[in-house]
Amino acid sequence: MAKALTSLRIDHELVRKAQRVLRAKNRTQTIEMSLETVIEMEKHRRFVRRYSGKASRRDFSHS
Repeated sequence: MAKALTSLRIDHELVRKAQRVLRAKNRTQTIEMSLETVIEMEKHRRFVRRYSGKASRRDFSHS
């Protein structure tokens, strides 16, 4: 995937904390991983909202 050089005003302490949590190698990887995480969280939220309350107890029985 092509990458664009972008200039941002960003809180360096916030990036440093995210980099540590994500175990990212550099700022670019930190930001990319953070964006990917936000996208996956939204997919998960939509999935849960879509299927929430649609199962019954018997759907989980192990007869």
